[in-house]
Amino acid sequence: MAKRPLPSIADDFTAVMAFLKTRRVVPESPAEEMLQTARRIHRATYSLFLWRFRLIRLKEHGSAFIEEIASDALQVLPQSLMGYVKTTKLLTRGVVENVLRHIYFSDHPVEFEKMNREQKWFMTNESLFEYARVHPLFMETELKFDALNRLKVLYGELSAGIHGSKVRDLEMRVALRKIKYDQAAADVTAREIERCAESANFILAMFHREKMNRFQTEDQRIILRTMSPRARQVWRDL
Repeated sequence: MAKRPLPSIADDFTAVMAFLKTRRVVPESPAEEMLQTARRIHRATYSLFLWRFRLIRLKEHGSAFIEEIASDALQVLPQSLMGYVKTTKLLTRGVVENVLRHIYFSDHPVEFEKMNREQKWFMTNESLFEYARVHPLFMETELKFDALNRLKVLYGELSAGIHGSKVRDLEMRVALRKIKYDQAAADVTAREIERCAESANFILAMFHREKMNRFQTEDQRIILRTMSPRARQVWRDL
C-alpha cells in the first residue's frame, strides 16, 4: 500500500491547521516536529470521525455512539496542541468506550431504550468488553488480530494516566500559565490515538463489513492505513 498522503486528509489537515492558527492554538510558523506529530494525530482522528459520515441509515441505538466517537476524536488534536494531556487521554478513552457501546447497543435496541429511560441503569465497561469478546464475529477475528485485547490494554493505560496509579501520575498543573504544548507529551498522545484508531477501525470495519465494502476506495484506504499489515490482511481474508 502506497504511503503518499491521501488528498482528502492532506487538504483537511491544511484547513484544520489554518483554523487553529486563527484561534491561536498553534503559532503562525509551527516547528516541523510539532507539524509531524499533529499530522499523525490528525490522520488517526480523521479515520475515526470518517465513520460518522459514511455509516448512513443506522438506527439510533447504533448511530448515537458513532456520533460520540466522532465528537471525541475531533477534539484530540486541538487539546493536544494546547497542552491538555489528561483531556486527550480522556477523549481517547471515550473513543474506546463508544466503540464498545456501539457494538453492544447495535445488537440490543431494548437495552438502549432502558438506558435512556432509567437513570441508574448502565452497562459497565467490563461487561461491554466481555460482550464483544464472546460475540461470534470477534471470537473468530480475535484469534487472528487481537483488536479487543489491544483496546483493553490501552484502556487500562489511559485510565492510569487519568486517575493516577503512581505519584508522578498525580502531579497537577496548578497554574494556567503552566499549561502549554509539550512535544514529548504530544508524541505520547499520537502513539495512544494511533493504537486506538488501529483497533477501533478494525472492529468497526469487521462489524460493518458489508457497508465498508461499499465505501469509496479512498475512504477505505484512509481507514485501512491506520492498521498494521496483519490487521489489513485479516480484514481482506475473512
